[in-house]
Amino acid sequence: MNDPVTGFQAITVAPLVNGTPDLSRLYVSYAGTNPAHHGDLNTDAQTVIAGRVMATQTEQAVKYATEMQAKHPGASFTTVGHSLGGYLAMYVAAEKHWSCTSFNGPDPWEHLSPQARKWVEQQHAAGENPLRNFLNEWDAIGNAHGNGTGAAIYVTGKPFQDLLTNHNLSTGFRFDGSGRIEGAGVPARNSYQITENLLHAVPPMLREPLAVLVAGALTALQVPVIGESAGRSASTVMVMMDTLAATSLASNIFSAADILTTIKSVNEGLTARMHLDLLEAKNSAFTIPFLTQADIEDCVVTERLRVEDNIDEHAVQAVNRRIDDHVDTIHSLYNGISNAVVHAGEQDARWASAFAGR
Repeated sequence: MNDPVTGFQAITVAPLVNGTPDLSRLYVSYAGTNPAHHGDLNTDAQTVIAGRVMATQTEQAVKYATEMQAKHPGASFTTVGHSLGGYLAMYVAAEKHWSCTSFNGPDPWEHLSPQARKWVEQQHAAGENPLRNFLNEWDAIGNAHGNGTGAAIYVTGKPFQDLLTNHNLSTGFRFDGSGRIEGAGVPARNSYQITENLLHAVPPMLREPLAVLVAGALTALQVPVIGESAGRSASTVMVMMDTLAATSLASNIFSAADILTTIKSVNEGLTARMHLDLLEAKNSAFTIPFLTQADIEDCVVTERLRVEDNIDEHAVQAVNRRIDDHVDTIHSLYNGISNAVVHAGEQDARWASAFAGR
């Protein structure tokens, strides 16, 4: 199923046994967030972030599962998914009393119906947990809603990465030759640790406004009295997501300036280093018996080994001037993005004050 309006995507698959689909065991797979699709981002904001369940992909996910169940009444079902898809997979599995395997899915406990919560609690009381949600320990998205369902299995992640590296399925997990997840079973990280880790690679001037945004977003997600307003929590988290993306861009741009500056530094020391290398070569030549200084100098001239024969100073200076121009442009872009991030934080704070005063 593919809904071009909301961005909802799902598919049901069966394992092959001797080349034949085994329709007694079916897997309902829900697609994760597609950043290019506004419907997916809106669903993240409304469903996973703000807590609105109806009229979103959540409703479509349950409907699709019900249709598959009606089409294959004798089959056992398991849901799977990543990110938004992981959230949908856990939600549907709890509501339908199925099993689930998800990756970096925000926990749906606060959005489950009473009967679904009761079923999850009964499963825990019986020593069972049909819901499994593998969470990268540093993932800010998957860890945003806590672990109300008890589905979380925390997996070793690589610290000091950007927002999506630990969240994406391809970069946030490692699998061995048999398909098992490596590093599963580590302790959970708290919100403070995850936030500090996320901001580690952020340029210093952007850390404070981003820290405020991230803290506000996590509070809106995790504290019910603040999360009561879908609009408030959604706007805060959307601002956070946008500014984190902008900050990542600013960091990459600033890294380019560092590279260019390094090139210029190498260029500026090139002539002196070439003179030094030539002098060392001449001194080494003196160790050859019967070879005079005049012989060495004649060889240098004849073979065009002089520094001025092998470097165009004017060209090097032209390159350095162009580097200076590029670095100035990069700094202007960086400052512009940085100011926009700071402004976004200030604007969000004003929205929060206005909301609180209503």
